[in-house]
Amino acid sequence: MRMCNLKRIASLVLTLSVIIAAASCEHKELCYYHPHVAPVRVNVDWRLFTMEEPTGMTAYAYPLHEDETRIYRFISHNINYITLELEAGSFHTIVFNQSESEYGSLEFSDLEDYNTAQVRVLQTKSNWYATKAPDTKVGVEPEWLGVGRAENIEVTEEMVKAAEEEYLAAHQDIMAPRAGRVINNVATITPISVIKQVEFRVYGQGLYNLRSVRAVVEGMAEGCLFSTGAPTANQVAHTMETWQVETEPNDPASGDIVITLSTFGIPEGHGGKPEENKFSISLLLVDNKTTLTYDYYIGDILAQFNGMDGSDGQIQKVIVDLELPERLPDVQPMGGSGGGFNADVDDWGDEITTEIPIK
Repeated sequence: MRMCNLKRIASLVLTLSVIIAAASCEHKELCYYHPHVAPVRVNVDWRLFTMEEPTGMTAYAYPLHEDETRIYRFISHNINYITLELEAGSFHTIVFNQSESEYGSLEFSDLEDYNTAQVRVLQTKSNWYATKAPDTKVGVEPEWLGVGRAENIEVTEEMVKAAEEEYLAAHQDIMAPRAGRVINNVATITPISVIKQVEFRVYGQGLYNLRSVRAVVEGMAEGCLFSTGAPTANQVAHTMETWQVETEPNDPASGDIVITLSTFGIPEGHGGKPEENKFSISLLLVDNKTTLTYDYYIGDILAQFNGMDGSDGQIQKVIVDLELPERLPDVQPMGGSGGGFNADVDDWGDEITTEIPIK
C-alpha cells in the first residue's frame, strides 16, 4: 500500500515537471518566434493627387542602419493610411498609388535602394516613326502616378517592446480580454502626381483640307526617381496619334490642332535650349495622299517645367503654341466627296526619320 502511494506521488511530480517544462518551453518559443517589430501607421493624404482616386497603395520602407540590407514592402486597399511592421531604427519610406502590377505603361526598377528606386515608361515600336540614332527609345504614354515620401521615420525600442508584450499576452492566454492594439502614428505623406502634361496647339488655316494628324516629340524624360520625384536623365521620344481641332467661332476653316501628351517632363540636366526638344507634326490631307510635315524646336518652351513642383495639386502643364507656316492647300477629296476632319489613323505616308544627338 505504501509502495503504491509512493508510485502515485512520483507520477504526480513527474507530471507537474512535464507541465512546467512544457510551459517554459512554450514561453521560450514565443519569445523566439514572435516578430521583433512594432506596428507603425503612416497616414496618407491624397488631396493633392486630383487625377483619379486610388483604389489601393504600395509602400516601401528602407532601413538606414548600415547592417540592414532588407527592405520592407506593404500593400493596402485602405488609401487613408498604411500600417508598417518595422524593427527599431530609422527608415525612409515611399508611397505610390496602386501596385506595380496594375500598371500597363510603367516599369518599376532598382527598388532595392531608396536612392535609386525609380519608375520609367515602357518602350514601344512605331510603324511610322524611326530615328537614325540607334540608342533612342520610343516610350508609351504613362498612366497617372502619385508619389510621396517620408524620411527619417523613427521606430523606437519602446515601440517594439510594447508590441512584443502585447503579442506574448495574446498568445499565452487566448481567453483573456484584449486591449486595443497600440499603433504609433509616425508620419503623414501627401503624394503628388509625377506625371505632367504638354498641350500642343498648332494654329492653321484651310483646315477643311485636313484628314489625319500624327506627331512626335523627342528628348522627353524616360522616368523619375522616387526619392526626389525628379525626372531621370534618360530620354525617350513620344509618338502621338490622338488629336482634335478647335476652330475659330467666326472662321470654321481656321483654328488649333490640339494634341495632349502625358509625360514625365523634361530630363535631368535639360538646359532650356530650343534644340533639346524637337516636335514634328505630319498632316494628311483629304485627298489621302498629300502629306505635309513641319518641325519645331521647343526646348526653351518645355523648360517651363523646371519652375513647377506640383505642390499645389494642379497638373504640371506646359502649353506649346505653334503655327503652321502656310495655309493648307486645297486638294480634291478622295472619292470626290467633301472634306472634313478624321481623327482615325491611316496607314499613310513614309516614316518620319530624324537624327537625335545623344549626349
